[in-house]
Amino acid sequence: MSLILCALFFAEPDVLWSAVTSGGVYCSVDMGDLDGDGISDVACGVNFWDEEPTLWVVSGDDGSTIWSSDQYNGIYSNEGFKWFPDMNGDGKRELLVATPGGYASPGRSLYLISGADGSTIWEWAACSVMPSYTGWGYCCTVLPDMNSDGVPECAAGFGTSGSSNTGLLVCIDGAAGDSLWTLWLPDAGEGVESFVDVNADGASEILLALGGNGYTGETARLIDGNSGTVLWQRNPGGDCMDIALIDRTDTWPLAAFCTFNGRVECYDGGGSTIWSYNGTGTYMDIQGGSDVNGDGTGDVALAGDDGGILCLSGWDGSVLWSYPSGADTWSVVWLDSVLVQGEYVPCIASGSVNGRSVCLVNALTGALVWEMPFTERVYNVSAVSLSYPSPVVVAGLQNQQLLPNHAWALATSTETGTGGSSSAAGIIRPVNPSEGMLSFTVLRNDEVSVQCFDLRGRMVYQGQYSGLQSVKGIPAISGIYIIRASAGNLAESYKATVL
Repeated sequence: MSLILCALFFAEPDVLWSAVTSGGVYCSVDMGDLDGDGISDVACGVNFWDEEPTLWVVSGDDGSTIWSSDQYNGIYSNEGFKWFPDMNGDGKRELLVATPGGYASPGRSLYLISGADGSTIWEWAACSVMPSYTGWGYCCTVLPDMNSDGVPECAAGFGTSGSSNTGLLVCIDGAAGDSLWTLWLPDAGEGVESFVDVNADGASEILLALGGNGYTGETARLIDGNSGTVLWQRNPGGDCMDIALIDRTDTWPLAAFCTFNGRVECYDGGGSTIWSYNGTGTYMDIQGGSDVNGDGTGDVALAGDDGGILCLSGWDGSVLWSYPSGADTWSVVWLDSVLVQGEYVPCIASGSVNGRSVCLVNALTGALVWEMPFTERVYNVSAVSLSYPSPVVVAGLQNQQLLPNHAWALATSTETGTGGSSSAAGIIRPVNPSEGMLSFTVLRNDEVSVQCFDLRGRMVYQGQYSGLQSVKGIPAISGIYIIRASAGNLAESYKATVL
């Protein structure tokens, strides 16, 4: 095992842990604290045709397995993988999963799964409930309580069975798992989001993105949450994959639909076009986020295929900046508050499939914060809140190059986050790696201050030294540490590994 002694401004993040030893991880979600250690845990969904187990919940602290399951037929994309509020009174989040594949359950179904142990709370199987076969389960979302039982409802979108008008949108009672209504669709339900109550009937509406087969031009739709009727349908310029909600300070949110044809169309609640963006390539993911240009409207992160990350103005759709994050950038996620050079700023992370990397970019400037290369394709990125100064990116890798683990927790490096200066002569020289303890040599004759931090930002040691000397035997468990040394107006930071 080796580690390079680094100065400030690392190009790569800290790897907190890697996990999931079966197939490719196509999605992940923050599940809150499930194991009682005070740190959020992470659910990971494995691609449905890969090896079992297909569902994992891992510790946010170290990536160890809390539970795994082979009861469910995997996952297709992150649009079908959401956390659900506590249903059984154990104080833990549940997991909502739309499954693809197979004409019998556990395929083509929506499951509510216990976050505590992976058991099934309820199952809604499209293949058995509907009078004819529908396609894969592609997407799901949590809705506000609509039947006054105190439990949220949910909606799920399914694909077609190979012909038009066999796709499906269903609204489901969150408590019982029964259908409240169903709506046949001309094409696959690729993305679904809860929206505001546009018609003031007491139920939130549902935004729906259709696509996959070119069976209809009106691929952007708003559905009445109470009855399942179509309130409006629009043609955004191609098959849709996903929807971004754009917050405004003065009125209802906007809805931006991204298409397979390199176009983004933004609508208000009444279906009027607010702006359009015409680009190139296939847009697989879009997310609304922070107002980075201060105009009172949230802005948009777009997975720009070979165009990398695009940050679009939520006000008019203009490109605020772009970053070349790698070939086939298919996933993006906002991280609201990341410590970058001493300031907390919004950032956008991306996953590049054939570029095989994760990038974190400062959303205010479009400048790269860090990049993590992989030998596997990166199919998904998500943001989780662990016991760390900044949100953490979880990257999901395809099972192609036979890496042992396929979920990686990536944290913005302490040096990248805090900034500082470096002296040419050096203040200390750490022993790196070391066995069972932290050790270093003080290289200066004046007063030197040394602090050691673990990768969650916790100080594990602090000391003051005067004159050249060797310091040994600082107790530490195995792992990576950040050592900061200062003398007068000089400061240095180092990474050190304890074996």
